Amino acid sequence: MFKNYLKLAWRTLLKNKYFTIINITGIGIGIASCLFIVQYVFFESDFDKFHKDSDLIYRVTQSRFENNMLVENSSMNFSAIGPTIKRYFPEIKAATSLGKQDCIVSVDGTYGDIKSYKENEVYFVDQNFLDVFNFPLLRGGKKALKLPNSIFLTKSLAKKLFGKEDPMGKTIRIVNFNQGTNLELVVRAIMEDVPANSHLQFTCLVTTTETLGSWHFIDEYAYVKFVPGTNVNNSNSKLSGYTNKYLGDYSDGITNIQLAFQPLESIHLYSDLTKEISVNGNGKFVWFMLLIASLILIIAYVNYINLSTIKSMDRAKEVGLRRTFGSQKIALIMQFFLESLILSFIGIIIAIILVLLFRGGFEGLTGIKVTAFFWTDYKIWLPLLTILVLGSFLSSLYPAYLLSSYNPVQILKGKLPIGGSGIFMRKCLVLFQFVISISLIIGTFTIYNQLEYMRKKDIGINLERNIIVPAPSNNFESQMGGRNFYQKMQSFRASLEEYPEIESVTSASSIPGIDLNWTRPYKRKNAVNKNNLYATFSIGPEFIDQFKIGIVAGKKFSRDMISINQMPTGNTPILINEAAVNAFGFESAEKAVGEFLTDSNGSGVEFEYEIIGVIKNFNQKSLKETLTPIVFRLEDGSSIEYYAVKVSSQNIPASISRIEKSFKENFPASPFEYFFLDEFFNKQYKVDQQFGQIFTVFAGLAIFITCLGLFGLTLFTSFQKAKEIAIRKVFGASVFSLLMLLIKDFLKLILFASAIAWALSWWGLEQWLQGYSTRIGINFVFFILATFIVISIAFVIIGAQSWKINKNNPLKAIKQE
Repeated sequence: MFKNYLKLAWRTLLKNKYFTIINITGIGIGIASCLFIVQYVFFESDFDKFHKDSDLIYRVTQSRFENNMLVENSSMNFSAIGPTIKRYFPEIKAATSLGKQDCIVSVDGTYGDIKSYKENEVYFVDQNFLDVFNFPLLRGGKKALKLPNSIFLTKSLAKKLFGKEDPMGKTIRIVNFNQGTNLELVVRAIMEDVPANSHLQFTCLVTTTETLGSWHFIDEYAYVKFVPGTNVNNSNSKLSGYTNKYLGDYSDGITNIQLAFQPLESIHLYSDLTKEISVNGNGKFVWFMLLIASLILIIAYVNYINLSTIKSMDRAKEVGLRRTFGSQKIALIMQFFLESLILSFIGIIIAIILVLLFRGGFEGLTGIKVTAFFWTDYKIWLPLLTILVLGSFLSSLYPAYLLSSYNPVQILKGKLPIGGSGIFMRKCLVLFQFVISISLIIGTFTIYNQLEYMRKKDIGINLERNIIVPAPSNNFESQMGGRNFYQKMQSFRASLEEYPEIESVTSASSIPGIDLNWTRPYKRKNAVNKNNLYATFSIGPEFIDQFKIGIVAGKKFSRDMISINQMPTGNTPILINEAAVNAFGFESAEKAVGEFLTDSNGSGVEFEYEIIGVIKNFNQKSLKETLTPIVFRLEDGSSIEYYAVKVSSQNIPASISRIEKSFKENFPASPFEYFFLDEFFNKQYKVDQQFGQIFTVFAGLAIFITCLGLFGLTLFTSFQKAKEIAIRKVFGASVFSLLMLLIKDFLKLILFASAIAWALSWWGLEQWLQGYSTRIGINFVFFILATFIVISIAFVIIGAQSWKINKNNPLKAIKQE
């Protein structure tokens, strides 16, 4: 019996090739889309879960309150936490602190030359790092972390530095002059490259000498690993006692520091803190993509239900004969189920082909590597096959039930009842598709508009046409140091200014788009110290003009100041931004000018600074983050980390060549690198832009599948109204009037669907936009435009069908029983 059903199902599909192709195309694209989205979802959801007992690993976060108001919620913490927290919490199995620096990494070449590279992900760790995390070692052992001046290289960096040579035991120099780093290290281990789904991304691990850390500077990241069975909520409640023990003298009645344990597995998707060690994902985006995957698959099967209903009219007599000879409803359901299952199976094959064809584009879009045989992963295929079988059953149930419920005698006489619940059900399904299509179009427009708004919004600083060149280190450049090195830096700047296509050159300790981790405990002169650490930004005298930052009050730095590095009053000049005016409690920017700030070093020596001007706020980081209070110092050559070269828009490649030539002439031992500042700054929006692109692609596929269904339903409508259309045509009806006859029911559904889609879209977009501190308003023009687009698509599809009907001989339709 089953074999007979299978043969009949296959013959039926071959007989109705036109509808079979439409169904298979929709289901194939739907399954392929789901496979891609599921791959994306699993990748994002599995971040950091490759570590052994990853559910027991937590990051220690820090929140700072002033007058009981939250002013900072940071992922970065005190370096003393790692060495001390285990003593206070016996339930902690291991604890570690780590810092991150950009360094020049160099080794001696084979022919006496020096090979050097700028590495942005150098982690300074303690000996417990690999007790908390499980990054596999290829050579060496984790005990080597206990040896001072050791470096663990990833496989890629080892190959980059040493090629085919054995790196074990070799010496490597790393330098970051601004951070005071100048080390010779011994390679003691080679590691596997860090997995892409790790929020910790490094090229090497460095250990120096063990220290007790600091309770004054927030400059490292702290992680702990709990003993299995620990109630972390109880441990969280004990953190206030730990904080009071070690930070009791930090609190002044105004400032309050609170620590918390954050699960490692939640960092990538659900962390919304400042000073993250890497760019995080977004949990809302993952859920949105899962929703789209579900909708795409549902739309594909809704199409199948509607098109199967259409073709069931051609099979009415077959079903009538089966019912007359005693066939049961269950047998009919089995017959339709097998047909649906065959379609789904063919759809899977097509989906696999599509995945293989387009996986390169998907990888470029998401940055996620799709393995050649990822579909063998049961976590992907088991739920998907369950959905397919369930979808095949449900999509076959309705057509089988519809036909089996008709009177066999009426069916054999050719009197097939069409109406009632059957038409209502089809209208509901079409309404559902239109709601989804309109909602997705509204979402696509809004997401694109929000991303463009963030990208183009005035952030208070002009980043265009600024080429950033990481500065060399005086310790690295042949140990020249001091005045000679500073003269070389001046020579480099002067040589660039000779080129007419280079508009200006400046230098700084940081650049927009990077966390300002250089902080100092400034306070107003003769005021109570609130124990706050303020970001410090060292800039050249050209910085303000080059980046077109507005002056609110006072004056800016000048080149005259850099030669004496002090004001005539004997005080070091500084600038502050508007956010710092509020943070220090000045009544206004004008009243802040001429006031003094003080700062003291670790030995208690106090330094005094005079505020000579207040500049406008600009976004140092993305628009998602609040404005940072910043103190600007005049660079003296010792704190230069970056050169910013503003070039004209004409012949930029030639400008880059000139910059490289001048750099190598002045700093022959240092690696030359460059990047465009606006592109670098916009990388902060990578996750948002990626989501926008993925959403647009798969929303477009969902709309395409809906169009396939609309095309099939147009055929159904023309089948229903065949005689009416033929008679109207005989009496001289125009193509337009026939078009309106076919589309009027669809127009009603589209308008009704618009009302539902508008309400759903408004609610959904409000939820999504809440994640942005700087956001657009909901634009109802997009709502109207989405409805217009769907109506236009319906007109095109139904118009093509009307034109086809107009070509047919009306007599054939009139003669049909």
